Amino acid sequence: MSKKLNSNLILNIKVSRFLAATFLFIGLGAMPLVMILPAWPMRFILWLMLGFVLYRLLTIYAWRIGKSAIEVVELDDEASVSVRFAGDELWYVCQVKSRFIHPWLTLLTLRVAGRRLPVKLVIAADAVDAELFRLWRVRLNLETVLE
Repeated sequence: MSKKLNSNLILNIKVSRFLAATFLFIGLGAMPLVMILPAWPMRFILWLMLGFVLYRLLTIYAWRIGKSAIEVVELDDEASVSVRFAGDELWYVCQVKSRFIHPWLTLLTLRVAGRRLPVKLVIAADAVDAELFRLWRVRLNLETVLE
């Protein structure tokens, strides 16, 4: 028998310095690996690709700017997830496809109603209030146990 939770949990996701530092460390750490390639055209193409991926990771997941960035996420008492994208006032109902829960980080793959491809949601502990993040992890873990 499961207990109903009495309130919706809303997370306003802010800029994450932890994710920004992690992405920069990995992205800039890959630059010397690209330097070992013998062909200049291959190096140039890989630098462009690496720069583009680093830019997308930083803007969507660390800085939360751009159309694909999720600004606000809501978990209601029936374990339904809704999201609001940056620059958009509409709420989109989602179905959680997969989740990874860690004390510093949560990763979710969401199937958004009306979209063909799934959306990734990355929330670092420094991007939200500490108590709300703890409740978020507990509710996601509880949902996993009850399934």
